[in-house]
Amino acid sequence: MIRTLVILAAGLTLTACATTASTTNANAGADPVPMPEPQPCAAEAYQVLVGQPVGGVHTDSLPRPHRVYGPGDAVTMDYRPDRLNIVVGEDGSIIEVKCG
Repeated sequence: MIRTLVILAAGLTLTACATTASTTNANAGADPVPMPEPQPCAAEAYQVLVGQPVGGVHTDSLPRPHRVYGPGDAVTMDYRPDRLNIVVGEDGSIIEVKCG
């Protein structure tokens, strides 16, 4: 009885290994799917906003993703080349438009 259980356990173990190996080998020849590169933001097109009051900017018309922030605002430090950043100065006018 114990002998039969040992043989059965060994057979199941080998079957599991064979299935895993064949799945791994089937995917080994395939090229990995590359991640799409983020498109750079359109900061050049929005440079006309520099010097204008931030109240005159319609944020609904800005490309996504975007953020508008000023001095003292909490912002993340992650760099996203597809994100448009509009930086507002102390006087409420736009001082910089950049990607990131």
